[in-house]
Amino acid sequence: MRGGAWRSAVLGFAVAGMALAFLGVEIGRLAVADPERSLLDMGAVGLGVLALWMAFARLNRHFRDLGRLRETLSAWRGRGAASLAADAKEDEAGDLARAAAEALRHGRHGEHRPGERLAGVIAALEEPVVVLDDFGRIDTLNPAAAAHLGLAAGADIYDHLSRPELFRAIERAREDGQMVSALLRRAQGGEVPVRVKDLGLQSGIALVFPAKAGEAQPLLSGERRLLRPNARPVHLGDEDPLLALPMVSLWVATATGRAEEGPVVAVGTVRMVGPRVFRSLSLELFVDPGAPIPAEGTAIHGVTAAMVEGARPFAAAWPVIADALRGCAVVGWGVDTALGTLARACRDAGLPEPEAPPTLDLARLAAVLDPALEGASLEQLAAAFGIATDRRMGPFAPALVEAELAAGLLTRLDQRGIATHGQARAFAAGQAGALPE
Repeated sequence: MRGGAWRSAVLGFAVAGMALAFLGVEIGRLAVADPERSLLDMGAVGLGVLALWMAFARLNRHFRDLGRLRETLSAWRGRGAASLAADAKEDEAGDLARAAAEALRHGRHGEHRPGERLAGVIAALEEPVVVLDDFGRIDTLNPAAAAHLGLAAGADIYDHLSRPELFRAIERAREDGQMVSALLRRAQGGEVPVRVKDLGLQSGIALVFPAKAGEAQPLLSGERRLLRPNARPVHLGDEDPLLALPMVSLWVATATGRAEEGPVVAVGTVRMVGPRVFRSLSLELFVDPGAPIPAEGTAIHGVTAAMVEGARPFAAAWPVIADALRGCAVVGWGVDTALGTLARACRDAGLPEPEAPPTLDLARLAAVLDPALEGASLEQLAAAFGIATDRRMGPFAPALVEAELAAGLLTRLDQRGIATHGQARAFAAGQAGALPE
């Protein structure tokens, strides 16, 4: 699209054309008085129109050449500097093309761009390495990764690896500022260990798989390994601002549908920062209970035997769950009961009982805000605070409903002047001193 210079030139030509037309009309009116002189004047006007047309045509070609040069540079994809200069004409646009070619030749925007240099380094590594863009597409990978994992550039990594688990690993890498280890489920079955590194804003995510191309069998086997989170938990103090507090909603389902008994069959979480809900950072994890799921349990939580078929047992699922809860205040309807269910499952699986994180019970907060809501179910609380539940589908819907309910409650608390984590916990406990004077 041509800019302001082109519009100004066209306007100038139009004004000049109208002036010549006016002169032609005036000359025609005077032709009766002096026919010979009028013929000379009409010839001069004709020459002016011809010169004007030639100048307009030349200017039009000039701007067209500049536009093509701009499009060529914008869409440059490895074109050689010599090729760019060869197409240049002997005019101003040609001078710009030759200057651009010279810049390319000297490496200012040269053929060896940073992404290509990175690809060259990655290709030389024996470990499988994949670099993702911000949308989870494979931007760069080395031959070891292509052969070892069956991946290709441009593919969606979430077609091959579990989205929630990879999200958690990326979040940990960004939070810690260093490479972290994780165990991810493969879409084709089995699990794969990986190291994750955040390369910086808009620079992508690097995944390094600790196996060489000739050692594919251990990586592709379905062997399950237990890895515990390797980063220190974030301390959440009472003075932390409530609206900037890292939180996670938690929903846990057991085979019987009752939290106090039965093995865990599903765990759902949704990440939050204050009232901001990050739906994309969610965990939807089925767990193999090791026994049939009774029909009455399915009627309560919606998890069927077919859904948990092929899922990992709780001992292998726990590291992923622990990562989802790490460094956050845990919120939910009956959140202490849900955490108690996870602690019981850890004991039953022979795992160390986890340290209890800070919690905010949504049922208690709602009841203190409105005593009429005492003993209300999650569905009743959602209706009371205007949260739609009819558009939520699947067994993990309660985790998102809890997150949106928490967002609404935190907004109400802020309006009441409750600004810190400690004040919110005290308010939920019914302590009068929680409210500011």
